[in-house]
Amino acid sequence: MSVRTLDGVGRRATHAGLALWFGLAILFLFAPLAASIVYSFNLGVVGKQTSQFTGWTLDWYPAAWNDLALRRSVQTSLYVAFWAALIALGMGASLGYALVRHPSPNVRKWLSGLTYILLIVPEVVIGVSLLLFYAVTGIPLGAATLIAGITPAAIAVTALIVRARALTLDPKLEEAAADLGSTRLKTLWFIVLPQLLPAILAGGLMSYAFCFDNLVVAAFLTTPSVNTLPVYLYGSLQYGPAPSVYAAATVVFLFTVSLLGLAALCFRLSRSSGRVRSGGGR
Repeated sequence: MSVRTLDGVGRRATHAGLALWFGLAILFLFAPLAASIVYSFNLGVVGKQTSQFTGWTLDWYPAAWNDLALRRSVQTSLYVAFWAALIALGMGASLGYALVRHPSPNVRKWLSGLTYILLIVPEVVIGVSLLLFYAVTGIPLGAATLIAGITPAAIAVTALIVRARALTLDPKLEEAAADLGSTRLKTLWFIVLPQLLPAILAGGLMSYAFCFDNLVVAAFLTTPSVNTLPVYLYGSLQYGPAPSVYAAATVVFLFTVSLLGLAALCFRLSRSSGRVRSGGGR
């Protein structure tokens, strides 16, 4: 057997091993999610969830909808995630563009380090620090403090997505607009912003999904009157999960996947438009 044949066999074996490892990792990650979705249709015994599947039913979805505390937590999550994502959209888009186009290299490095710090710092540290800060300063916990706590990470996520798109922009378009007498504000509004819009939308959707699903920081900053859905679901597990909890978790999972899918589509469109423009320029 030649050396080339041995290399081909070894390469195929490596690819097969990596594919097997990838499949096992995906199975490990998504098997609990699949089990939760299946058990949201489990009939159970006397209105209780059981470890054995006893039959199919759709009753737990109306039961979750009729749970007043659950509905309030959903409303709180939607409200908090909307405002957090809106703030992250404005600040993150500006930060992402500044990471690429700010004239000072030192400022770009400082902003880049700050952005990555927002992602690297553990959420537990952020939650504890904010709780102590609010306690020392006497600021009462509520929706505003919760929004302030979960927004920084969303800003960093949006900034990195917008930064990736800003790196592909052709500066010659802005130079041509300046040569034609356009001001910086008009160039930003009519030239730069339309090209960044798909990435901005992707960052906003990603931020909304992350803020809606945030558990660690929210667990420190929620109150009996301001309680998010992830915190409510986590608290309900301590006393044994009700069947309606599985139904609510399934709906949240599908909602999050839908948002992430839309974000991926927007980001893909932004990359495609960037390649088309760069190809047309050549």
